[in-house]
Amino acid sequence: MGNNSHIDRSWLSSAKESISQWSYIMLKDADNKDIDWDWVRSLDLEHGIGVAEPEDLEPGAGSNVHDMLKTDLEIRDRLEAILAKMSMVFMRDFSRHIKTYELPRALAYANRRLNDQIVLLRDRGVVEGLWTVADEERERVTVPVLTAAKDGVVVDDIQDRTAEIVNARAEQRKADRAARDAARHHRQMALFDADEVKYGSVEAGPDESAPADSSSDAGSPDYLVEAQPVINDDNPAVPDVGQIATDETAVSEPRFARFRHAAAEHVAARQSAEEKEYWRAVFLPGRDVDKVMGIDLETNGTEPYRTYIIDVGFEYMNMKSPRPADAPADYTYDKDYYQGGDAYDQHRFSFGVTPEAARHGNPFIIQLTGIDVSTRVGDEYPLFDEDPEAQTDLLKRLTSQPFVAHMATFEHSFFMLNVAGYAEAYRNGHVTIIDTLPMSRLWDEGSIPCEGHPDGDNTLDAYAKRQGALREDDAERHLGLEDTHIMLLAMKHHLTQLKAEARGPWGPDGKPGVGGKRIVKHRHITRERRTPIYD
Repeated sequence: MGNNSHIDRSWLSSAKESISQWSYIMLKDADNKDIDWDWVRSLDLEHGIGVAEPEDLEPGAGSNVHDMLKTDLEIRDRLEAILAKMSMVFMRDFSRHIKTYELPRALAYANRRLNDQIVLLRDRGVVEGLWTVADEERERVTVPVLTAAKDGVVVDDIQDRTAEIVNARAEQRKADRAARDAARHHRQMALFDADEVKYGSVEAGPDESAPADSSSDAGSPDYLVEAQPVINDDNPAVPDVGQIATDETAVSEPRFARFRHAAAEHVAARQSAEEKEYWRAVFLPGRDVDKVMGIDLETNGTEPYRTYIIDVGFEYMNMKSPRPADAPADYTYDKDYYQGGDAYDQHRFSFGVTPEAARHGNPFIIQLTGIDVSTRVGDEYPLFDEDPEAQTDLLKRLTSQPFVAHMATFEHSFFMLNVAGYAEAYRNGHVTIIDTLPMSRLWDEGSIPCEGHPDGDNTLDAYAKRQGALREDDAERHLGLEDTHIMLLAMKHHLTQLKAEARGPWGPDGKPGVGGKRIVKHRHITRERRTPIYD
């Protein structure tokens, strides 16, 4: 179960007390299936939700590894479909029916241990010669694929369905966006059609829909003559609204009928062709941002509901005001040429994984970070999701000033499911997030698109090098504190340059104040108003 038997895990059971709150407003999961909340209530979050006992994970055990793996995968798919919907539901619960985010954290805690068990059941099948396992990229997701190693072994029903599920959800989101765009287009065309009925068209001619004398507009200041169209800021073929209100019809009916639908189609096509606003732009800093805390997490995987935080590094830097005079200036980083510069209050923390995750190991993480998770067990390495003191300390820091990360949605997703109180603080507007990734993409002309990076190379490594925070012959370290440091240096260098050139936050579209992504307020839900205000 875990490496610290003295840990109080009673909160996992008490978290289920909020199921009544969740079930009140969350009826469907992320795959639009009905949620059986009684099933959720039946899960033993403290002692494990998988079907295997510790002895079942050992090669040669007498139990049926295939059947246990199949059942565990079904439990995981079912639980993760619920988890995938909970963040959106919590943030849109403007009436605060759901008081805390403790239940999703508890479900994620149990799901991590279930995933550990699934991995070891796969490993057992490999050792017993039942199947082989190879990772394969399938669109957005890399999944382990099982291949039968001998006749009679069935693996089709124990394949990992993560890619299938995630890709299907992505396609559904794409279809939903297209449907919303089509609905907007339909509403726009309906407005044009309504105008035609009111002001005249081929179908509803002057005798039916316009004043009796509107068939001839001679003498009107808006009379259309050759090469002298009515000018309108939005569309040259559409008369000014004020003129319509005055004259009811501002153009001659034949001309109006000829161009009305063509103009409407042109406007709709132009709007649909406009580049959609880059959604990460809301994470950009404002021109008054100063003290920030940079943070970077290293984990043994990418999914916050399956993997563990193993390394945390954070430090502070002021973007405008002087560095605190009493802050120590002798911090030593992993890279000997890294200079502290304006950074202060540096921290590095190491965390562990479960014995099951350590047993499986992760060669890729060793190669990437130098961290061998197989050694991250024991009291020396507490599990972050079992360390309330570490969570409380981090939450206090995350809410004291804006925090900065590169591709900050990654850190945010792990905080949501690991840090007690973070989701509630974020929903209440006490967390401000700044992301250096959109700074690189939108404000750094050196980010040149290429085959591997259609939007330009905006990795932290590339961004830090372009901003002089990392040597050209070096690479980012993939350790929390070192990556935090080069990120903050790059950000400060970049902001200094942008200010001097009156660009970015100081440009015409720049943000006043601190900027960053945060929920600034919410409106109590009523029949008249149901829309929150986001920054």
